[in-house]
Formats: sequence, structure tokens, C-alpha cells
Amino acid sequence: MIFLLASIALALVLVPLTGGSFERLGRLHFSWLWLLLAALAIQIPLDWVSFPKDRVDDLGVGLLLLSYAMILAFCVLNRRVKGMAIVTIGIALNVLVIALNQGMPAKDDVVTRHGREVHVPVERTVKHRPRQDGDLLPFLSDVLTLPHVPNEQFSVGDVIISLGLVDICFEGSRRPRRRGVPVPT
Repeated sequence: MIFLLASIALALVLVPLTGGSFERLGRLHFSWLWLLLAALAIQIPLDWVSFPKDRVDDLGVGLLLLSYAMILAFCVLNRRVKGMAIVTIGIALNVLVIALNQGMPAKDDVVTRHGREVHVPVERTVKHRPRQDGDLLPFLSDVLTLPHVPNEQFSVGDVIISLGLVDICFEGSRRPRRRGVPVPT
């Protein structure tokens, strides 16, 4: 979550730093926005609500995959927005890993106790579960971390989503180029 928020902040900071306009960015049109909002209304509580352990693998993962299907639909329906194709690829990679593994495999959290690093297994939730030897596509799961930011794992899909968000903000904050008009040098 911190990685995604930091990516959004970076995307927004880059708008004025690269000569873009928040006014132009605000004019971006997204169709079917309700689909994204409904998906987030399903997905966000899944991270915070204690789900019955005996229902995580069926009802919980089913709700999570439904929310991701809605997000993918939103992305596809808005594919004409520059950068949305990149976001769609990142979302699709995360969905693939979650669907194949009944949750996103994540590496252990690291805590310091009495001056020593201790690896604490990730707690099973609807969205995340501890890594196992038999995981499919483990290189696409939540195994990436930033230096000096403990217990914040993210995936290759998350990185691609972040790049897409930066691209949407960058492209959306610029004047559209006219076709056939040479760019001054």
C-alpha cells in the first residue's frame, strides 16, 4: 500500500516538475468510473476486515478476483487513455499470480528483536499468504522491497502499475500533439 501511495505521489509531483498542468490532467475522461470505485469498495475492506479462516480460500479469494475482474474491465474500457495499457498489464500480472496461488505469495516480514533480525511469516489474509515452495510464478509475487523500508513488499505487477500511473499523469498533463504538425526543434 505504501508503495502504491508513494507512486501516486511521485506521479503527481512530476506533473509540475516536467512542465505539465494539473488543469489538463483534471480533464482526463475515464469511462465506467463506477466500476473502479465498486471494485475498490470490495477490495480495500478485504485487507482490513478479519475474514473467517475457513472461508478465505473460497469466498474471500472469489471476492478478491471479482474485484480484480472489475478493475481489469475498467482498464480495458479506458484503454485509449495514454498509460492505461501499462496499468492493465500490471493488474493482469497480479491477478494471474493471485488466481494461480489462491492469494499473493509474500516473503516474510523482518523485525528486529534484541538487536537481531527475525523473519516473521506473513499472516494469511484474503489477498496475501506466506510464500511456499510450490508457488507458481514466484518471481511475480510480493518479493520486492525497498532498502530501509522493512515489511513493505511489492510485486513486478505493482511496479508496472506504478509506471503506468506515472505515464497517465505525465501524458494527461500535456497538450495533445496535433497529427501531421512538425514538432519545433
